Amino acid sequence: MQSEGSYTAGFWSLLALFLLVFSCSTYAATGLDKRIELAAEHIIRMQLDSGLFRYEHDFVSGADSQQNNIVRQAGAAFALGEYLLYSKDPVAREAIDRARSAFERHSVAWKEGKLLAWNGKQDQAKAGATALAILATLFSAADEQALQSDGQLRGWVKGILALQQPNGGFSSKPGSKMQSAYSNGEIWLALAVLVDRSGDAVDPVLSGALEQADNRFLAFYTDQPDIGFFHWGMMAAANRFWSTRDPRFSRFIAEQTRLFLEQLRPNTSSKSNSCYSVEGLLAGLEVLHAEKGYEGLSGQVGLRVDEEMQKNLRLQILPGQKNIRFSKLRYLKAPELERYSGAFLNGKYRPQIRIDATQHCLSAMLKDKARSAKSTPAPKTH
Repeated sequence: MQSEGSYTAGFWSLLALFLLVFSCSTYAATGLDKRIELAAEHIIRMQLDSGLFRYEHDFVSGADSQQNNIVRQAGAAFALGEYLLYSKDPVAREAIDRARSAFERHSVAWKEGKLLAWNGKQDQAKAGATALAILATLFSAADEQALQSDGQLRGWVKGILALQQPNGGFSSKPGSKMQSAYSNGEIWLALAVLVDRSGDAVDPVLSGALEQADNRFLAFYTDQPDIGFFHWGMMAAANRFWSTRDPRFSRFIAEQTRLFLEQLRPNTSSKSNSCYSVEGLLAGLEVLHAEKGYEGLSGQVGLRVDEEMQKNLRLQILPGQKNIRFSKLRYLKAPELERYSGAFLNGKYRPQIRIDATQHCLSAMLKDKARSAKSTPAPKTH
């Protein structure tokens, strides 16, 4: 006799499978492959002569923002790195190389290493930006030998390691005892990928730092979940699971997923750009599928991802689009709209495009594309 729990798990699994097929067909109609390409091309097109990226454009005023953020600049390069792994597009690699040159100019010395800082001041250096620059470097490296000889990468890694506190977390900037949920997650992911790429040649200092971070974050963010940590932490934990197959990481992913669905974001907001959350959900979903006992939770995540992405895709500016529509009777017409095709709006009622909105959506689409590919049966051979 089956238990009520098994019936529930089966229901969610079947419903998720149905909606996955439905959403994949919807995505195909709107061209997910093309949307990915458009988003990446937009980021590359927004790269300035300096190697940095145009930060934000407002379609109401028709002007670019005077603000900037080195973390989001590095995040754009990170997303292009993910796109490069998917597409092998040499134009993306060239864009990352130009961005890395810009990041080097915006790096400041910290102990034996370096950290990214927008204004060249050490006390304003950003740990999270440095971690994202490390990830962009790892994703765009031609081969392992190139990584081993990369002095810029070594400098950034030393800078990050010099920020680690005795409890395993990281100061968000030099001279501060404060930790940031965002930068802790970004650093954890960077160290996880770096150790994974290093293989047998991994520096014991580096592997020790990662082990400390593992222990700290698995405990701390289970007790104190944080939406700023969620997406980066889920990607990091997923990477650690695939590298080690340690069930601590799959249990953490399952618990973070439950906390997200029940506490952090229990409802889908029709107004927001939620691609950042989808990044984490999809990274975790792949692990939940690989482990037994999470069928019901996987079903819930699949449904939530489909709902979020259907909404998020409507925020992308497509070629030939004439206006930004808020409702049947309300819309904004901007003559420069065509120049920004591929970009994602900051939200349904926020007619601005900031570089991180497109960054997160590009990353989310790439992960959703991978999910769709794995759910498609291989063609029969005779």
